[in-house]
Amino acid sequence: SPVPKRYNTILRDFMAYHHQTTMYQEGHKFSEAELLEITPDHIIRYFTMKLYGDGDVIPRGKPLKGSHHTLDYYKKAISSFIPNKQQPWDNAIKKGNPTRAKVVNKFIHRIRELEGDEGSSKKRKSGETPIQALTSPSSLPTSSTAKKARVDDQSNVGGNSNTIISSILQKMQLQNSLTIDFIGTLSTSLNGYRSTLQENNQSITAELQRLN
Repeated sequence: SPVPKRYNTILRDFMAYHHQTTMYQEGHKFSEAELLEITPDHIIRYFTMKLYGDGDVIPRGKPLKGSHHTLDYYKKAISSFIPNKQQPWDNAIKKGNPTRAKVVNKFIHRIRELEGDEGSSKKRKSGETPIQALTSPSSLPTSSTAKKARVDDQSNVGGNSNTIISSILQKMQLQNSLTIDFIGTLSTSLNGYRSTLQENNQSITAELQRLN
């Protein structure tokens, strides 16, 4: 069966981060040699960047963006392009499918533990920071100054109540939009759920317009 278009978007995002360049254009084809050079460490670094904003940090708390469900989806997407993807990863000779490496699975399991009760999709809070959109270039490694700025920004939340409510609703709106996009790749049996999300998103949009 054909590979979903969103899988290709994720691969281009991953490779852009791996090569430390801007987002590859739609339709870009990666050579077999480029795909064979991918290792579990490259994947874990990308996963860390997507959840914490920096691929060099050691996860010690709940993700800033996304969840272990996000990583499961990224893993499946990247795996679909790996040559000999059915071959388990052999760490001794550095060959096989790197997404199937034990260290990758352990990393995802560790993220699930860090999420605690919120790791379950049924228990996640609606105000959670949404998954980073993949239509823009990947974030490249940042300096320690930039890391500190991110922490300071998150710890100094202020403003009047309308600003805070607007910010929360914007996050919910983007999360719903990404969920709608994801559901579009699944079975048509989920159309009812998709319609509900779309109606919910319309209500949120209307509320944002009222507040602004």
